[in-house]
Amino acid sequence: MTPFFSMLYRRKIEIRNMKEVYVAFASHLPFGAVDQVGPHNFKNYLRKKAIASGKCGKDEIAKVVEEMYAAAMKFLSEVKEFETRTGLTIKTEYPPNEGSFMNTPAADLTLVMLEHLFAQYKGKYNLRELIDVFYLGSVISHKTDENAVHAFAKVIALRAGMNRAHAFTEDMACSSGLKGIGLAYDAIAHHGADFAIGGGVEKMSGVPDRLVRFGLTNPFDGHLMAGLADKTATMFGLTREELDDFAFESRQRALLWQGKHRFIASVRVSDSLTVDRDEEVDAHQMPRKLFSKLPTYPVSEAADAEKCKMVTAGNSAAYADGGGLVVLASRDGLKKLGVSPLGKVLAYAEATGSDPKSFILKPKEAIGKALMMAGLKWKDVGHFEVNEAFAAGNVLLMKFHPEITRDKMNRHGGAVAHGHAIGGTGGSLVVKSVDISLTDSVKYYVVSLCHAVDSASAMLLENPNV
Repeated sequence: MTPFFSMLYRRKIEIRNMKEVYVAFASHLPFGAVDQVGPHNFKNYLRKKAIASGKCGKDEIAKVVEEMYAAAMKFLSEVKEFETRTGLTIKTEYPPNEGSFMNTPAADLTLVMLEHLFAQYKGKYNLRELIDVFYLGSVISHKTDENAVHAFAKVIALRAGMNRAHAFTEDMACSSGLKGIGLAYDAIAHHGADFAIGGGVEKMSGVPDRLVRFGLTNPFDGHLMAGLADKTATMFGLTREELDDFAFESRQRALLWQGKHRFIASVRVSDSLTVDRDEEVDAHQMPRKLFSKLPTYPVSEAADAEKCKMVTAGNSAAYADGGGLVVLASRDGLKKLGVSPLGKVLAYAEATGSDPKSFILKPKEAIGKALMMAGLKWKDVGHFEVNEAFAAGNVLLMKFHPEITRDKMNRHGGAVAHGHAIGGTGGSLVVKSVDISLTDSVKYYVVSLCHAVDSASAMLLENPNV
């Protein structure tokens, strides 16, 4: 038997021995808006702080801001001069990014979702004690949460009462949340587990913007992901108008569905603030005509960097805090709990390459692999939930596959509207797509995200009730 046919034979045996995997419960955080703080908007940050202090009269604010800004720039200049003179390096930071969740640890946000999951089960068992594995995706939070920086997922698991769960934190850039669910799926399908929790969380507020921007920069040439997406969009002949049209529609859809999503775990931030809606959707709606007036991003952070031709803040995703988790179960697990499934996982696949600028093309390959594994075709899929890190990626996918009409792509809007929580978005998109499949009676649906470097992930699910 040749190696190729031997591989196919092993694959057939593997599929025959796979356990079916179902979505039992689902939860996701509302996306929290994040205000970046850095050299590009430091004066505006100081202005907001001066106003919030209540100690500056209306006529004094401009003067106070200029004085604070001059003092800060003088300090930075003196530090740079000292470094040059001594050869020493002193790390200086702008204030952290701001948002409603900035003072809420990422571990606590994850616990909110876990409690929401456990509350959905009303049976006789202690669901916490039944969880075999817990996979949590995160890019930034597991490195910055002081309460759980070591063994991030395991600390959270123990705090949640999942005392027998094997817990693991993983980082696969923007696909981290979906990868967490993929690992949970694999644990049940191939490794004997009956209950697994997978997903991701990310808190981009409360951390220096420098850390976030590192995650959005190509390590090989320093180009921002926006610059790489722009190069690919230009190469395939897309126009600024196409991207802006798609982005405007995404924002309109998200606004229409705002407050109607099920499975949202509201977050009580303080006695006076509970977040239960996607903040970015409410905060940054704009008329279509304003999209064309937004400036394009620079392709890198170099002082003399050229500008993108079409990628702007309007047709790409803003930073956000967020996350999503699902409880997956085997058929025996569902029977034990006595619950009906919300969905069924049919396949999980990944695609990768070596050209960093091609990352927005990779969902096409990852989705194709997942469909092939399940024996389905593109036309069989009723809904595509593809992350809108950059609208260019979604527009290109629809051009490559005309079967994906606009009404099948991100029916309730996407990251262009609600923001992108990097490691948390994948989990949230799975929960959101489960909701859509139940609401619209969609049989087969796909979730996919591109990620650095030149890679993507995809999950194919089925609504077993259709």
